Amino acid sequence: MTTQKYFYKGRDFLELRKIIGRLAIILTLTMALLLFAIILPAFALDWNDNEWTNCPRAVEGTWISGNPNSLNSKTLSIQENKVSMIKTHNGEVAFAGNTFAKKGKFVEMVLQSTTTDKEIHLKLRPHLVQTNSDPVNKTYCRIKVFHFNSQAHAKFDKYSSWDIYQLKRN
Repeated sequence: MTTQKYFYKGRDFLELRKIIGRLAIILTLTMALLLFAIILPAFALDWNDNEWTNCPRAVEGTWISGNPNSLNSKTLSIQENKVSMIKTHNGEVAFAGNTFAKKGKFVEMVLQSTTTDKEIHLKLRPHLVQTNSDPVNKTYCRIKVFHFNSQAHAKFDKYSSWDIYQLKRN
């Protein structure tokens, strides 16, 4: 008789463990579903976004990469029908071009080297806009420039490198 009481007690304990295990699984799955339902996907900044309102609608202007005091910094100058990339440590125009096309959220351009036959393919998109409390310089407009080795790589977004450029304010 004592073994029978022990059997029922053990059986009840096993049922309780099953119930607690099922509740833990249900709670975990519910939390995961809630997280996926609440978290919204993030998309890259677009030329027409509200955050880009104080920045130029077109990509035209003078853009400076990274740290302007660095030896590896570059200046990307984009005008209506002329594009040039200048390396600042020696002031040489490294690449130049004359056309660019806006395709979706990217601006695409092909630049020819001024010294060799090499050409680079670039895609530009707005990056981050940082606001500042300084009333003279309210925003820092930045673009992300993707470098491609060939037109085929550019077509399939297989970039070789990228840089962040900041708009130079006059």
